[in-house]
Order: sequence, then structure tokens, then C-alpha cells
Amino acid sequence: PVVQKSLSVTGVSECYHISCVTPDRVWVSDYNNLILTDTATGKQLHSVEDSLQYSDVGIHTVNCEGELIYIDKEYNIIKLCNDMKTTTTLIKHTDKTWEPRCVYCSRSSGDILVGMRTEYPYTGKVMRYDNTGKRKQTIPHNDNTPHTLYRTPGFITENNNGDVLVSDLLRAAVVVTSGEGVHRFSYT
Repeated sequence: PVVQKSLSVTGVSECYHISCVTPDRVWVSDYNNLILTDTATGKQLHSVEDSLQYSDVGIHTVNCEGELIYIDKEYNIIKLCNDMKTTTTLIKHTDKTWEPRCVYCSRSSGDILVGMRTEYPYTGKVMRYDNTGKRKQTIPHNDNTPHTLYRTPGFITENNNGDVLVSDLLRAAVVVTSGEGVHRFSYT
């Protein structure tokens, strides 16, 4: 591999997650901070104060309009508009049994995918919402086998086929399901 470009970001101690807005703007998070950065200069353009703290997982994403979607300290899913002032609660955290751990906005459908888990003993699931926060689908926490499909989702994305890919920290695996939620394979 050949390094194409590197970026030194002010305001974060480590880079846990990156969400690209445009080629010259990215959201970067570490354990405590969520910062919009200019990729040409590495300078901080904006920061989010109420994002989930002490998190080393995929707590943010960007929608097709370039708006930030993130998990806040109360485990709500929040949208920050491009004016950097207006926020909307897309998904209110009401079921305290489940804790949102990671979020992703589909480039093809605009759907919001949220990886969740319960407290110990950990069990996970993926919820699909439309772009207004209305629940559309639950990818079950088991696949009718003795093994749990998800335990602790850490990062979530979607490939060009519409498959949902989840890195599961406790299983030490990438778990892949079809868009319909059928388990395709797990890669350890």
C-alpha cells in the first residue's frame, strides 16, 4: 500500500472513527471528542459537545445531504443540520434495555442503521430506520442457530449489494447479512 494523503487533526488525541462530508471536510472522533476538520489544513471547523463520551466505536455518520448524524450522551440519534446550529432528534432512546453503539446512513436509500446491544450478558441487534427516524426493520439478534449473531456491534456499514456489515467487538468478527437481514457469513 502507498499512502495517498495523511492528516494531522487538532482536537483529537486518537482517531477512532471518520465520516467524510466532502473531500475537504471530515468528522473525526476520539474517545471524548467529535470534530469537523478541514482536510487541507487539519484545523477544527466545528465540534459537537453532546456526543456520546468514552466511546471507541462508530458513533457518527453523514447523510446524503452532508448532515452529521450521531449518538448523543443520552443515547438518542441526533441530526446536526449544515448550518451547524439546528439539531433534530431522529430517534429518541426510550427502550433502556437496548443501548445504541454505532450508526450509519445508507448512501443508496438514506436509511439509518443502528447497531445496539443489551447490558451483560451482551446481545446485539441492528435496527433500520427511514431518514425521519421511523422504524423499518430489525435484524434479529440470532439467526436460528445456537450462536448469537451479534454481541457488541462496534461499527456498521453497507456495501454496494445492500448487505449490512457489522464489526462485532466481542465476537471478533465482521458479521454480514443481506439487506433483508438473512445471515450471509461471518469473517473472523
